[in-house]
Parts: sequence; C-alpha cells; structure tokens
Amino acid sequence: MGKIGNQQMLREINKSLLLHLIYQHGPVSRIELSRQTKLSPSTVSILVEEALREGIIYETGTSGSGVGRRVTLLNIKADSGYVLGLDLAGAQCVLLNMRGEIKSSHTIPRLIGETAIRQELVGIVDDFLDSCPISRDQLRRIGVSVPGRVDETSQKVLRAIPLQLEEMNLGGFLEMTYQVPVSLFNDLDAAGFAERFNGVAQGLSTLVYILIDYGVGAGIVINDKIYRGSSGGAGRIRVFSPYCTERLALRLRQEHPEVFSDQGLTSKEVLHKFMEDGMRTEGPLHKELGALVDHLSAYCGAILQFINPEQLILNGWITENQAFFDRLTAKIREHEANIFERPTPIKPASWKELGAAVGAATLGLHHIFKMKMVD
Repeated sequence: MGKIGNQQMLREINKSLLLHLIYQHGPVSRIELSRQTKLSPSTVSILVEEALREGIIYETGTSGSGVGRRVTLLNIKADSGYVLGLDLAGAQCVLLNMRGEIKSSHTIPRLIGETAIRQELVGIVDDFLDSCPISRDQLRRIGVSVPGRVDETSQKVLRAIPLQLEEMNLGGFLEMTYQVPVSLFNDLDAAGFAERFNGVAQGLSTLVYILIDYGVGAGIVINDKIYRGSSGGAGRIRVFSPYCTERLALRLRQEHPEVFSDQGLTSKEVLHKFMEDGMRTEGPLHKELGALVDHLSAYCGAILQFINPEQLILNGWITENQAFFDRLTAKIREHEANIFERPTPIKPASWKELGAAVGAATLGLHHIFKMKMVD
C-alpha cells in the first residue's frame, strides 16, 4: 500500500475511534476527545468537522461556567440513521435510532423453515419499515437473533431447531435484499446484551440469563465475555424443554381438560391460568406447580453455585405472575443458602419479549461505531 493509502487508512481508524468515543461517552468535548485518544487538537478538529458535515454527530450545547472558556459538546445525531432488530424466535422487530432509542416495535408472524422465511420475511420487514417514519436510505444495518448456533463471520444460521433451520445463509439473503450490512446473533446472547447495555444488568460483567418461553436456554457472560463452550453448545438446557410454552400448555390441556376446557385460550393464557390456580392451596394444579418450582429452582440453584454470577436474570412466562416469580425466587435462594456471603440477585428481564430484538439491533449499532483496527 502506498503512502496515500496508509494515510487514508490512518484517517479512517482515527475517525472511527472518535465516533466510538462519542457514541460511548457523549456528550463530550473536542478537548476530552483529544485527551482520551492522544490525537492532536487539530487532528480531532478536522475529523470532527468532517463528521459534522456528514450529519453523523451534532453540537449539543456547551459546558463550563465562571470566567473559564466554555467548551462545545458533541453527541451522535439520533436521526442520522436507523438499525433494524429482528427476533425470529420471539417474533418481534424493533427500530432503533443511532442513539439506541426505540422508535418503533411490532410483533410479527412466527416463521418456521427456510422456505417460509425466504418467501415471507421480506414482505413482513417491508410492511414494518413502511409503518415507520423513516426513508429506506436511512437504514444503516440489520441485526437478527435466532434460537441456535450462528456463524457470525459467514452470517449463516448453522442450526436453529425451533425454526427448523440448518446451514441457511440468512445474512447474505437479507444483505442482498436491503443492501445494508447484516449481523446474526444467538437470541439469548442478544437478549443478555440488551440487559447489560441498558437493562437490569448495567455495569455487571458476570451473569446468567435464562429464558423459558417458546424456547428454553441460557446465555452466560463471564468477565464481560459471552461464554459459548468448546463447541458452541453452552447454555442448552434440555432439562427445561418440557416447560417451554407450547409443550407445557399442550400437556396441561391433555391432563387437566376440566380446567382448560376453553379451547379459545392461547398457550400463554393456559400458563397464566396454571400459575394462578396452582398458587392456591387447593386444586388439581397446586401439587404440579409445586413440583415444577422444585425442579426449576434446584437447577437454577446449581447454576448459581457453580458459576457464582453477579446476577441471575430470568425471562419468559415464569416472570409474568409476580406471586409465582417471588415463590420461584425464594426457592432458588434456598438452594444457595449458606454458600455465599450474600444471595445472588435474581431479577426478571427488563426488556421482556423485546429483549432479543433490542439486543440484536443494539449489537448491530455497536458494529457501526466499533473502532477500526489495522488488519
């Protein structure tokens, strides 16, 4: 590479560094950017002016008081672009602006199989984008979460059993359609990231995120790094499979037809009724709910003893009835009693059903503002 090429690469690296810091710490001044990056004030000024002309950042006001010189603060311009987040397992889509704020969200049909996704997903996304107050050329990136293993380099879904997908080049399919970069993520990793970035786990570096909903599994973060295991299989909790929404609702209907005779109930409504009736001291579901709590709590307690995270986050139908959640939490704490100096905080996910979609979009946003490195 020639001298001009090297200079251009260095310029792009320095600019990405500045944008990364503004994204992470804005509003921030040029002086502070120079201090943190060790770049000269003149270099910072030139690159900042370029970003201002491009409309990526804006001057948000001044800081300082008294006789000292006031400094102008910089921040990412929220409406300079948008990121789409898709959760194919939870059937949700969200649109974030460049500051990570949700501008729109919607429940979408759940698509099963590669054929259905190829035939229907684009129409679903188009309808969602048409309902949003943006133009298509403002879409900067798409983040997609799937319930299974993905290759983030090739953007392939390697295997996602709940979606009946295997070796699907989903990223390439969407990139060809929308002409923007696409990133794929495991849904639990995405949902856990959403909680760490601006949810119940902000500032924490070691946590376990457990989902029991239409699918089941765990996302594990140790020292700020997602732990996937030697073959990418960490977090599979097949022992919880009988408690996923559809399977448990079907069994309850079959074994307790006298309670769930109303065929108009959705699977989620069946589980809500199960929790309400099972929390009573009498009734056919009381014993069964107690056994379920014992099983879930014993496994969760073992995870806490083994990993000792800073926090356990639970999500799915098990968090939708406060009395049931409190009972489950108390039982989990019994299993780690006298093990640690203090009990592990156990919290419901703040993002609920939107977690994986928000996480996928936010991770996509981080890709936009990540620091470029020399290959």
